[in-house]
Amino acid sequence: MDSVSEASCISPLLTQLNASRARLKKAIHTRQLEMWYQPIVVLQTGHVIGAEALIRWPQPDGRLLSPDSFIPFARETQLLSPLTQWVIGQVFSDLGAWLRQHPQHAVSINVEPEDLQSPELLSHLTPLCHGYGVRPQQIALEITESSTINPQVIAPMVERYRQAGHAVYLDDFGSGYANLNYLQTITFDVLKIDKTLVDPLPGKNLLPQVIDLARSLSMEPLAEGVETQAQAAWLKTHGVKYAQGWLYSKALTSRAFMRWCEMRCVTAD
Repeated sequence: MDSVSEASCISPLLTQLNASRARLKKAIHTRQLEMWYQPIVVLQTGHVIGAEALIRWPQPDGRLLSPDSFIPFARETQLLSPLTQWVIGQVFSDLGAWLRQHPQHAVSINVEPEDLQSPELLSHLTPLCHGYGVRPQQIALEITESSTINPQVIAPMVERYRQAGHAVYLDDFGSGYANLNYLQTITFDVLKIDKTLVDPLPGKNLLPQVIDLARSLSMEPLAEGVETQAQAAWLKTHGVKYAQGWLYSKALTSRAFMRWCEMRCVTAD
């Protein structure tokens, strides 16, 4: 391909990339994004203990884009940090007062390993906790293993957040990522068992070994994607304490989540 032809192909791609970046940047700054919350419950009792915060990007055609479709793009276009800061601020705006009134509940926020490398995240999070009267223990951070970042680099940063009072979850265990290297290097508080391991229940799978692994590393296992009573029964029998999934509730808007909690009239153990 000659240089003229190559340039004619690249130019539209760059234009599209810049336009997409501008759209996402505008969505962040004009608060066009939304946070939804999926309840997390105690398996034995059904008592709610909090929720996982999940970002969505509403589209003109009514679709809600999940983070898988735009987080990689945000990373590539240097919008990851402002996006994460927006998420944290919005969680406090949505549920800060509710968390202050319910000190036994917690919300987990998904952050990228790259976020932990920036001192801005903790300096953004700590004043919000103080300002809203929310205990650090009520804000947990979920991270997924990244093949591009050395766990030796992440380990001391994770410990900074744990020392500040925030629990740190390892997300998506069993989804195909090389999590064992992370587990050998980094101290986590909770191991989130991916839906792909929960789906076959109560059939034979590797979950007993995964649960034993979590316990041996002093981590609390939390099952994602629980959709049937049979799955819940198996997990309870095998000592998994916490779960989330459609059996209990789909992700909800902040108001719907608070109403859901009120209607159940439950408190955490």
